[in-house]
Parts: sequence; C-alpha cells; structure tokens
Amino acid sequence: MKTRLTLLLAALVCSTARADDDNAFYFAETAVMPGGTTSIELHMRNTKADLTCLEAEIQLPDGLSAVLNEAGDPAVTLYRNRSAVHEVLSNVLENGNVKVLVSSIDGAVFRGTDGPILSICVQADEMAPTGECAVETVGESLLVTSDAEACYSVGVTGTVLITDDATAINEVSRTKDEELEGAPVYNLAGQRLAKKQSGINITGGRKELHR
Repeated sequence: MKTRLTLLLAALVCSTARADDDNAFYFAETAVMPGGTTSIELHMRNTKADLTCLEAEIQLPDGLSAVLNEAGDPAVTLYRNRSAVHEVLSNVLENGNVKVLVSSIDGAVFRGTDGPILSICVQADEMAPTGECAVETVGESLLVTSDAEACYSVGVTGTVLITDDATAINEVSRTKDEELEGAPVYNLAGQRLAKKQSGINITGGRKELHR
C-alpha cells in the first residue's frame, strides 16, 4: 500500500505552483499537562481549488513526542467528514519530525473547503517545561489539486500550551466548542446528518458521543 500511494503521488504531480492563503494549512490551538496526551489538529483551507492529496512534515516542540500505534507509526487520525476514502501514511523521521502523506488510489477529492483534516496524538514529557511552544510544518508542504497540479504551501506555526493548570485546558476546549456551534454534523461513514443522532457524531472534525 505504501509503495502504491507513493507511486500515485509521483504520477499525479505534473506541474507545480505556489500555494497561497486559499490553499494552505494551519494548526488549532491545544493544551496539555506534563505527562499527559493531546491531539494536534492540522487544518487545511482549500477555498481556491479541489485538492486530492497532501504531504507535510511536522516539527513538534521540545518536550512533546508522537504517540505510536501498534505498527510503530505515529497515531494519526483522519477526519472522515473531509477524507472519506483517503489513506494516511506516517512515520517519525530521525530528527523526530512527523511526516504524513494523505492520498487515495483513485485521486478522490477532499470534502469541504476548510477545517481539520487530521490529528496527531502526542504526549508531553513528565518534566516538560510549562509555557507556550510552537508546532510547525517544515519547509514547503505539498498539496495536489484535482488537475494534478502540485502547490507548495509555506511553513505555518501553531501554539501548544504546556500547563499544570487544568483550567487553562478547559478554556481551550470551550473556545473550540464555541467555534463548532452550527457546524455540519456527520456520522462515522462520512454522511452528513440533519441533526445529532445517538452514538458517535463528528462535528468540525471532532468525534463526540451523543446520547
């Protein structure tokens, strides 16, 4: 599967262009306590073109490391309301950065034009220094359009707050909840719902249990 996706990416890219704010990444603010875990959300804005593939290298701040899954790869979750049939390849580079490639065999288009596309589960060291630190994409991230044009998005930086104050984490959560008010609701199959249903719903790329 990894070889097939890599070859597909190489075949798709037939021309290149510079991405702008209409085709770009950004991070959601998040907070974590020393020794705790959190999810770093990578958002993608694609209001200018339909996109089919992305590749990015993400540098985590000192004191944070990627949580690994059973296969030994970074625990990366795709938000299925935006990437219903895409697959993700991820690995930790020698320098500790996380590399992600999201694509599909048939060149499917990502749904929507803005919002979270994936999250990376990270853990803070027990002795991680408190305060704000930066998570960022390294160099130029690759975005492939439905016309097989490669756009390169310049590096972007987000904020991770390492804190021993649980109230600060709650404040971040409330801000996100306010932003999600009125956002579309999807089920786990990526189908849009008229309203929240019993079970697990996805709102703004976040899973929530609704009773």
